[in-house]
Amino acid sequence: MEAPGHAWEIARWILTDGRALSSPTRFVNGLCARLLEAGVPLWRVTIYVGTLHPQIRGFGWRWWADRRITEEVRVLQGTERTEEYLTSPLRGAIEHGEPLRQRLDGAASEFPLLEEFRAEGCTDYVVAPLNRLGPRYPVVTWATARPGGFAAQDLALLEAIRPALAAVVETIMLYRTARGLFSIYHGRHVGDRIFDGQILRGHFEPLRAVIMATDLRDFTGLSDRLPGEEVIGALDEYFEHVATSVHARGGHILKFVGDGVLAIFGAEEGRDAEAAKAGIAAARAIVALLAARIADPRPGGKVPLRAGIGLHIGTVMYGNVGASDRLDFTAIGPAVNLAFRLEGLTKVLRRPVLASSEVAAVAGEPLCSLGPQPIRGLTEVEEVYGLPEHESTINES
Repeated sequence: MEAPGHAWEIARWILTDGRALSSPTRFVNGLCARLLEAGVPLWRVTIYVGTLHPQIRGFGWRWWADRRITEEVRVLQGTERTEEYLTSPLRGAIEHGEPLRQRLDGAASEFPLLEEFRAEGCTDYVVAPLNRLGPRYPVVTWATARPGGFAAQDLALLEAIRPALAAVVETIMLYRTARGLFSIYHGRHVGDRIFDGQILRGHFEPLRAVIMATDLRDFTGLSDRLPGEEVIGALDEYFEHVATSVHARGGHILKFVGDGVLAIFGAEEGRDAEAAKAGIAAARAIVALLAARIADPRPGGKVPLRAGIGLHIGTVMYGNVGASDRLDFTAIGPAVNLAFRLEGLTKVLRRPVLASSEVAAVAGEPLCSLGPQPIRGLTEVEEVYGLPEHESTINES
C-alpha cells in the first residue's frame, strides 16, 4: 500500500529538526509524538543499537504511550548469552537483519516477551532492522494495543520513514561510539576536549593541578616470573585500583605509561587545598587497595603488588604534542617532571607516597617531613614529605 502523504513530513523532520535534537531520548519522544498525530496507534516503541565499549554492548530507547516519555537503557556486555536475549524477538533482526511481525490477538507466541506484552494488552508487534553497523543491525520495534493491530496504512507509513530513521540512528550511534572510544582511551576529560575540537598540534593551555605519578614496583621481575596472562591480569587490576581511586576524588587519568600512571587533580580558581587533599586521599586509597589485595586470604593467592606515588602541585601545559599524523594529548612541564622524580625517590626512601613541599604547604593536614633530598635533574635539594601513617614499606627494585 502507498504510504500516507504525511510520511514525507515525518521523514523530513527526522532528517532535519529531529536530527538536531540534543539527545536520542528527545528524538525518540518527538518522533513518537508525530506518529501519534499522524494516526499511528502506537503503544510501545523501542530502538536498540550496538556500540564499541568494553562494558557496554549497546544502547536502547524505550517509549510508552501512557507515559509519553522515553528512557535510555544500557545493554551490558554478556547480555547476548542470557536466556532473555536468546529467546528475544529482536535476536533475528539484530544478528541477521530479519524483519518480524507477530499478531498477538490470536495464537500464542513463541517469544516469552511477547506473551508478556499480550497480557498487557498488546495486539500487534513489528521488528524492523535498520542499516547494519559492524556485525550487528540496529533495530526499531513498533507495538500497538489497538484491536485488530496495525492497519495497512500504519505499516506503510512506518516503512516509508524507515530509511530516514536508519540514517539518523546510524549518525547518532557513530557519534556516540566515537565519543565513547575517545573517553575510554584518553579519559573522559581529555576525550571531551579532543572531540570538541582541541586537535591542533602545539595547542596548549596552562593548567594548575596536582600531578600524581605512580609506578608499579618490580614489574620487570613479575613479567619474568609469571605467565603472560597472569601479568596482564595483575596489571589490569593495578590500573583499576588507581583509576577508581583517582576518579572517585575528581581526578583524571591522563595516560598509562608502561606500568605507570599520570593523573591530575584540577586546582584552578584557587582550589590548591582541595586538589591537594584529593590527590593525597587518592594516594592513600591506592596503597590501601593494594595492601588489601595482598592480604586476601582466599586460596590460590595473588601476585603481590606495590606502587610508588609522587605528588606535586604546579602549572602544566595541557594539550597536543607529537607528529602531524600522530598526536598525544598530555600535560608537560617541570611540575610533571618533579612528580615523576618524587615517585622514583619512593624506592630510595622506602615510602609508598612522597609529596613535594608545595603540596604539604597547601594540604591542610600534617604530613611527615623526610628532610631535604637531592632530586635527579634539579640543582637544588627538595624537602619531601610522606604520609604519617606510612613507614618504610617499599622494597627496592
